[in-house]
Amino acid sequence: MRTDTAPANRTRLPRSHALRRLAALLSGLLLALSGTLAIAPAAAAGPDVVDIVLFGPVDSADPVQAGTSYTYDYAVTGANSEAFGVTSSVTLSGASATITGVTTTGGSCTFTATTVTCNHGTVALDDFATTHVTVLPNAAGTVTANVTGSASDAADVNGSQSTTITAPAAADIAVDVTAQPHLGILVPYLTYTLKAHNNGPAAVTSATVTASLPPGAGATNPSAGCTASSGTVTCTYGAIANGADSAKSFRLPLNLLSLGQVSVTGVRTASAPSDNNAANDSDTATCTVISVILATCP
Repeated sequence: MRTDTAPANRTRLPRSHALRRLAALLSGLLLALSGTLAIAPAAAAGPDVVDIVLFGPVDSADPVQAGTSYTYDYAVTGANSEAFGVTSSVTLSGASATITGVTTTGGSCTFTATTVTCNHGTVALDDFATTHVTVLPNAAGTVTANVTGSASDAADVNGSQSTTITAPAAADIAVDVTAQPHLGILVPYLTYTLKAHNNGPAAVTSATVTASLPPGAGATNPSAGCTASSGTVTCTYGAIANGADSAKSFRLPLNLLSLGQVSVTGVRTASAPSDNNAANDSDTATCTVISVILATCP
């Protein structure tokens, strides 16, 4: 029977010393591998960076005459990513002007006389929400449109545009009133004609002439654009070119009590553009009625 015994010169290492040697070997192995293996660090997660970009506003004309409409156009877009909760607003300041209409290619807008508020919602990457604002200037001066665009994930952006408003060229309206008798036993009457003549230099876009009638008189057969009421006839005129005129008429019936002088005075009560000569804004025509079959008019 054989019994193995350890050589006399072999010395057993204590267990703690063996573990230290194993740890040293593993550290050396990892250090050797570190030159050939690269471990990528985990990417840090973060939100998309979004820029909201504003183009404009740009006015359609400059200078603009008071009373002539013009427009502001601007657009908002997301530059780096899809933009959410996109809004824009416009505020007018300076000379008197009125916002008369707004359209947009994205979302919806509401407006008052001097402000616009638009909700464009989501705007895709490189897409545009374009807004068109119509403005009517009321007086000479400078109108400034201040525009702000924003999104729920981007900072606000701002822009402005100033527009010079000039006074409109004057258009001098001269009023001329004429009369003509139409006599007879059956239906006698006087025809009065109100003529508005444009002495320029600008073209007239609209005008109103109001005629005052004799006490107790009532007008009949007014021209289109004329309205007869108790004691007056009011006639409105459309565009009248420089040097041109427009005429409207009505009748005053005669009866046995319509004797003596029958006077009608016409007065320019409104016109656009402004009238800078009040000396010719009114005129009077007087007929002398002797009977229903005899009357003279100038």
